[in-house]
Amino acid sequence: MNKLKFASIFLLLSTIVLKFSSMIRDLVIAAYFADSFEADVYFAAMTIPNAIILFLLTGMKDAFLPSYYKFEAIGRGDSHLTNIIKGTFWIALGIAVIGMLLSSPIIHTFYPSFSEFEGGMEIAIWTSIIYFSSVVLVGVNAVYEGYFDAKKKFSFSVFSQTSVVLVTIVFTLLFHDLIGIIAVPIGYLAGTILSLLIKFVYRTPKKFLSWKQKMDKKEVFDFYGIFLPVGLTIAVGQINLTVNTFFAARIGVEGTVSNLNYAFRLVNIPQAIFAVTIATIVFPIIASARSENNMLKFRRGIEKGILYLLVFLTPALTGMVFLMEELVSIVYERGAFTAASTQVTASYAVLYIGSTFFYSIQAIIAKGFYTLEKGHYMMRIGIISIFLNIISNWIFSNYFGAQGIALSTSIVAVLYSTITFVTLWKLIGGMSKLYLLKNTLQVVIATTTMFVTINMVDKFTEIADLPPLLHILTIALPGAVVYFLVLMLFKNEFVKTILSKGGNSSSI
Repeated sequence: MNKLKFASIFLLLSTIVLKFSSMIRDLVIAAYFADSFEADVYFAAMTIPNAIILFLLTGMKDAFLPSYYKFEAIGRGDSHLTNIIKGTFWIALGIAVIGMLLSSPIIHTFYPSFSEFEGGMEIAIWTSIIYFSSVVLVGVNAVYEGYFDAKKKFSFSVFSQTSVVLVTIVFTLLFHDLIGIIAVPIGYLAGTILSLLIKFVYRTPKKFLSWKQKMDKKEVFDFYGIFLPVGLTIAVGQINLTVNTFFAARIGVEGTVSNLNYAFRLVNIPQAIFAVTIATIVFPIIASARSENNMLKFRRGIEKGILYLLVFLTPALTGMVFLMEELVSIVYERGAFTAASTQVTASYAVLYIGSTFFYSIQAIIAKGFYTLEKGHYMMRIGIISIFLNIISNWIFSNYFGAQGIALSTSIVAVLYSTITFVTLWKLIGGMSKLYLLKNTLQVVIATTTMFVTINMVDKFTEIADLPPLLHILTIALPGAVVYFLVLMLFKNEFVKTILSKGGNSSSI
C-alpha cells in the first residue's frame, strides 16, 4: 500500500473518530437539555459566532494550502507561516472584541422572544460572548491546521479538532448541574486553548513561529485578498443555517430550534466524514496539478473525488432515510430526550438529506475554485444562495412550519451545487462526461439494488421487530454486501482501486 493510500485510510479513521466525538457531544447536550428552551436559546445564540469560527477555521485551511505551496517553492514557507499567524492573530483579536461588545444588542435584536423565558437572554448573551472570545485562538489554530494539511499530516489536524470536542464534552458532563448549558461554550473555549497548546508543544516553542520576524503587512494583505472570498464562501453554509435558526425561532414553539439542530447535525455526519475526508485528500492533488499546469491531472482529480464521494455517500444517505427514526432514537433518545422528540427530529432529518448530498458534492467542487484562486466566483454564487435561502425559508416555513425550513435547506443546496458545478465545468474546459455518467449510473443501480434488498429483508423477516441498534446492524450488513457486489460486477473503478495491491501516486 503506497503512502497516499495509507494517509487516506488514516485520515478517514481520524475523521470518523472526530465525528463520533462530535456525536457524543450532541447526544450529551440532548440527554441533559433535549428540546427545552435552554437548548433552543443556546443553539440560536451560538450560530452567529459559530459562522465567524467556521469562516476562520475552514476557510483558512482552504486558502492557506495553495498559498503555502507557492511560498514553499521559493524557500519561504516558514516565513509565510509566521506572517499569516501574526496577521491572523491581530485580525481575529479585533473580531473577538467587536463580537463580545455587540453580543447583547445582537441577541436583543434578532431573538427578542428569548426574554419570555426565565434567564433566556442571559444564557444567549453569555453563550455569544464566550464563543466570540474563542475566535482569537481558533484563528491561530486554523493557520496551523492548514499548515499540517499542506504537509499531508491530515490526521494531526483532525486530532487537534477532536481535542476541542472532547474537552467540551467533559465540561458539559462535569458542570451542567452547576452552570447549566453555559458549560458547553465554556468547554469549547477550554478546548481551543488545549488544541493550541498541543500544537505549541508539538512544534516546540522555538519552531512555533519566527518570534523576531517582523510581520510583512503586504504579504498578509495579499493573502487575505485570496482568503476573504474563500472564507466567506465557507461561511455561506453557516450563514444559511443562521437564517434557518431565525425562522425557526419565529415559529415560537419550544423545541423547534433544538430539534432542527439535532436533525441537521445527525444527517450532516456522512458529509463531515466522506465529503471532508475526500475533499481534503483531493486538494493537494489538484493543487499540485495546478502548480505543474497539468489541467488533465487537475480535471481527473476532481472527477475521481466526485466518484469516490458518490460511492460512499449515496448508499449511506439511502440507508439513513430507511432507518432514520431508529438512528435518531439510538443517538439522542436518553435522559430528557423522549420518544416524541425522536419522531419530530426524524421527520426533520429526512428532509435535510438533500442538503447533505448536494453540499457534499459542492465540497469537492469548491476545492477546484480555491486551487484556481477563483474563490470570488464561489462568493458570488454563495451570496445568491443566501438570498434564495431567505426567500425559500419565508415561503416554506409559512406553509409547512419547521419541516418547511428543512425542506428549504435541501432545495437551496440543489440550486447552489448545480450552479457551482456548471461554473467550474466552464472554467476548466469541461470534464469527462462518459467517465462521470458511467460511474454515476453504476452507483445508482447498486444503490437501488441495495434499497430493494433491505426493503425485502425488512418486509419478509422479523428483523423490523428487533431493538433499533440490532435492526440497523442486521439490515446494514446484507445491504452493504449487495451494494459492493453490484459494483464488483460492473468492475467499478473505485472497487478495482481498493482491491489493487499497488496503485499509483495519483490515486485517491
